[in-house]
Amino acid sequence: MAVYQINLEDAITAVTQLAEFLSDIIEKESISFEVENAMQLSAEEAVVNIITHGYNGKPGMIEVTCEIADGFVTLTICDEAPHFNPLTIPPADVDAGIDERRIGGLGVHLIRSLMDKVRYKQTDSGNCLIMQKALSSSLS
Repeated sequence: MAVYQINLEDAITAVTQLAEFLSDIIEKESISFEVENAMQLSAEEAVVNIITHGYNGKPGMIEVTCEIADGFVTLTICDEAPHFNPLTIPPADVDAGIDERRIGGLGVHLIRSLMDKVRYKQTDSGNCLIMQKALSSSLS
């Protein structure tokens, strides 16, 4: 089992730091392009949502943990923003016309589409989004 962690606090550099953090893990662990793509896009979307909606663009703690074990990669992204479960957002209607679509929710839809399992956990100090992806398509 391998566990990696980074704390992101600067809203301006958080996305770049996150991408570099995940790229280092992906290289070290020889993770496939499909899993790399899911990890990078899902984590970036979650972090941008925390910065934009949870912290309203202001500095705030975001802790990202990446665990690789038993054929799965698990990304846990925790914050200290007001409690909010993004999984309560109704699924995006991607078949509706552009003028008929509800604003928002596409990022959560993207995360749900790319990752095999997505869970939310409310903590005493904030929120955690737990996203899991099989390292091999035979495991998902």
